[in-house]
Amino acid sequence: LSKASFQMVARLFYVVAGSFVAFSAAFSPNIPLNKVNDVGLFRGSFAVSFPSLGRTFQRPALRMSESAKDAAAAREIDFSKVGFNDGSESGFSGMIFRPEDSEEPESRCRVDWDVRCEKALNDHINVEFTASYAYHALFAYFDRDTVALQGFAEYFKKQSNEERDHAEQFMKYQNKRGGKVVLKPVAVPEMQFTRVDGASDALYAMELALQLEKFVYGKLKQLHALGGEATDPQFCDEIEKYLGDQVSAIKTISGYVAQIRRLGTGHGVWDLDRALQEAA
Repeated sequence: LSKASFQMVARLFYVVAGSFVAFSAAFSPNIPLNKVNDVGLFRGSFAVSFPSLGRTFQRPALRMSESAKDAAAAREIDFSKVGFNDGSESGFSGMIFRPEDSEEPESRCRVDWDVRCEKALNDHINVEFTASYAYHALFAYFDRDTVALQGFAEYFKKQSNEERDHAEQFMKYQNKRGGKVVLKPVAVPEMQFTRVDGASDALYAMELALQLEKFVYGKLKQLHALGGEATDPQFCDEIEKYLGDQVSAIKTISGYVAQIRRLGTGHGVWDLDRALQEAA
C-alpha cells in the first residue's frame, strides 16, 4: 500500500472504532461516559463525563421508531429517566429537552409570561405615552411668547421626556419577556387655559400634572396586583422600580400646587418659574 492509502485506511478504522464505543455507551447500562470521551471523536457533543463526582450515568430508556410521528419523540431527552449508579434520584424531574422545530417561533425567551400581563403592559405603555403627550402640550403652551414662563416650560418638557423613557423601558421589558408590543392611538383632551398670559394657568397646569401622576401611580398598582395574581414575582419586582419614583413625583408636584395657592398667581408664579428654571 502507498502512504496515502495507508493513512486513509487508518482514519477509517479510527472512525469505526470510535463509533462502536460511543454506540455501546449509549445502549449499554453502567458504562462510564468518560470512557467514551477517551476516544476523542465525540468530546463535548455526544457524551458528558463527571470524573470529579466519581459517578456513572445509567442510560435512559430510548424510544426508537422509524415512523415520522415517533421520529421527533425519539429525539427528545427525558432527564428524569437519567439516574446515578449509586441509586440517588435525578434532580431534573420534569425536564424534557425537545429540539426546536423548523418553523420559526414567536419568541424563544418567553417563560411563564401571562397573556393578561402582556395585554395590561401594552395598555400601560399607552398610558405612559399619553402622559408624555400631555406634558409636551403643557411645554408648548408655557413656551409661547405671550406666556414666556420658561421655567414651567422646561419642567414640563423634562416630565414629558421622562414619561416617554418609561414607555420605552416597558417596551423593552415586554420584548425581554417574550411578549409582543402593540401600540395604540394616543388621545389627549383639549386643555382649557383661561388667560393668554398664563399666570393663573400655572396653577391649572400643576393641578393637571398632579392628577396625571396619581393616575399613572394607580395604573402601576394595578399592574403589580395582576403580577401577584399571575404568580409572577419578577414582574412585580419590575413594577416596584417605578412605584417609588411615582410617589416622589406626587409629593413634589403637590408642593408646587401649595406654593402657587399660598403666593398667588401674580409675582409668586414668577418666583416659582425662576426656581424651576434654575433646577432644570
